[in-house]
Amino acid sequence: MSASDHDTYLPDTASDDLKSMAEAAIAGGTVACQSLRRLRADEMVLKGRHDYQTEWDVQTEAAIIEALQRAFPGCGFIGEEQVGNRDAQSDCPTFVIDPIDGTTNFAWGIPHFAVVITRLEKGEVVAGITFDPMMGEMFAAEKGKGAWLNGARLNAIGIEDPEHTVIGAGLPIRGQVRSVPEDVYHAALRRAMDASSGVRRLGSAALSIAYVAAGRFDGFFEDMLSLHDYGASVLILREAGGIVTGFDGGAEQNPGAILAGSARLHPWLLEGFAEGV
Repeated sequence: MSASDHDTYLPDTASDDLKSMAEAAIAGGTVACQSLRRLRADEMVLKGRHDYQTEWDVQTEAAIIEALQRAFPGCGFIGEEQVGNRDAQSDCPTFVIDPIDGTTNFAWGIPHFAVVITRLEKGEVVAGITFDPMMGEMFAAEKGKGAWLNGARLNAIGIEDPEHTVIGAGLPIRGQVRSVPEDVYHAALRRAMDASSGVRRLGSAALSIAYVAAGRFDGFFEDMLSLHDYGASVLILREAGGIVTGFDGGAEQNPGAILAGSARLHPWLLEGFAEGV
């Protein structure tokens, strides 16, 4: 892939700024794809319990930053790997970057991960790209303009009957659930398993939320996600007509709980957490 390929992934109405973000995502995705294989233990750094960093996370973030610097002089960066973090100059955007969302998948050679770029202006998310370089799929949105998958508009109205839904969920490691008691989370998970056509854990929160926007999932929930993980995809889902809240129905926190759903299923998902409190 080359930077000119952004035309393949975005609608004709996309702004020049979104096109530049797409080019940066493609540049990062190219680095990540070329590096995918099962890594040895000595090729991973443990940042926290089951929280891995690889050399390719760093290289991917560097490629993204290099591309964004060319397109947005004076912009700021908040990268998960902190490669080139800096404050934005006056009236310039800040980009929140997760170079490889799904690092555990990536480190084990599982080809399901995303390059995530979230654009902030005055602290507000105004544009986002969640790019799956292995599948060649780019989920994108600009605030107030809609959301797209490879240029096709997304609609996340969904259906009400949970029996005919597929739901994504995080299967938490010990200590990850903090927004609600663990038994409340587990009860909501069991409820989804019992009532739906299936629950899936794909290993990338960014892609899972974007899948709700695309109708591949009808809902998704996980705790202790950061803006790096969810920023772009939450905008994509909302611009597609879906709903995102915390487990309590309030605004999402950074870090914190994400309860994402199609417009019709989100109330049912929310009831699953309310019943256990």
